[in-house]
Amino acid sequence: MKKIREVCLIEDEKIQLFLLKKFLERSEMSESIVEFENGKLAYDALKARTESGDALPNLIFLDLNMPVWDGWEFFEAAQNLPGFEQVTTYILTSSLSSDDMEKAKDFGLSDHYLTKPLSFDKLKEILFAELQKPDNSNA
Repeated sequence: MKKIREVCLIEDEKIQLFLLKKFLERSEMSESIVEFENGKLAYDALKARTESGDALPNLIFLDLNMPVWDGWEFFEAAQNLPGFEQVTTYILTSSLSSDDMEKAKDFGLSDHYLTKPLSFDKLKEILFAELQKPDNSNA
């Protein structure tokens, strides 16, 4: 069965993180899951990967409201990482702010703006779509 090589979760809420990981494990559609509790930790880790020639994750689920660096700070900085344009990013937030929705639109993420909680069926739909992309899976 084809699987997504790596999914990255950037989320500070422990319960949400636990549920996402369980959903991903239950789906059996990803080889690896990496997690970070804020945008700065995620950015530093992904930057180190690019500097050492390691691959970035295929798929990121990004919370917006986090300490240290929020989701927007991460996304703005990460856009400068080599290869980041190949990473599919989904905003996963409890925010219904029109400012956040407008910013998502400005970044081309309006179709990837999801509100919590994420259902298992919606997660599977996202994972199936990701598997259809070339070079995003391990066969």
